[in-house]
Amino acid sequence: MFLLLLNNNIMKQADLSPFGLDENQSKTYLTLLQIGSAGILEISKQSGINRSMLYDIVDSLIELGIVYKSMRGKKVRFVAREPEALQALLTQKLEKFEKILPDLKILVAEGSTKPTVTFHEGLAGIKQVYLGATHSKEKKLYAFVGVESLLSKTNVLETFWDEEFKNERKKRNVFGQLLVPDNAAGKKFQAKDNRNFRESKLVNTDLYNFPAEVLIYDDTVTFISYSQHEEYAVEIKSPAIAETLKMAWRFMWEASKVR
Repeated sequence: MFLLLLNNNIMKQADLSPFGLDENQSKTYLTLLQIGSAGILEISKQSGINRSMLYDIVDSLIELGIVYKSMRGKKVRFVAREPEALQALLTQKLEKFEKILPDLKILVAEGSTKPTVTFHEGLAGIKQVYLGATHSKEKKLYAFVGVESLLSKTNVLETFWDEEFKNERKKRNVFGQLLVPDNAAGKKFQAKDNRNFRESKLVNTDLYNFPAEVLIYDDTVTFISYSQHEEYAVEIKSPAIAETLKMAWRFMWEASKVR
């Protein structure tokens, strides 16, 4: 009885859908693993799948090579191959995918010449943008940061910057260089530079108290607004736009001072 309950529990927990089997294929294969050689009627009783559906399901598993047919006299029985057969099937699929991967990358490269614009809404969307930037191929982030806006509503984003965002950048060795207003909030922000794997420079608050943020890396420019009344980000992927904004950023960086 205990063994039966244990087997049923394993059946419930096992999910083969990530490995290319649909729900009914998964149930059928696991049922055959559990009971061994069985006919359609017995498989139907154990799995709960309608008998009329099982013929096609079993045929598909035979075609995949993880179930085979045997004969006992005039009776047709079906048997699940060992789990290693499924592992071998997945290995074959992975090997085939690796062979076409270079061609897929060529398609991505060809498509990447077209600019794209993506809208991200809410704090979750803004965090997604930041985490995407941690994969910078240049290992460098440039930004104009509206620190007062960043801190104006909640400490959620400040905590995110100081913890998850910093940790992901450090893990991937992606350094940040930021321009921030020369006010109390900016100076407090700058004081955390060393432990947050970044360098900040202060700019004249009267002229450049940024109400939003511009984040630049690789061929991506993201405009981020986290004010009292709006939380969203607009991400533009365009080499020309990114390089233009980097030029503007470098001009201000070279003209700014470190305090």
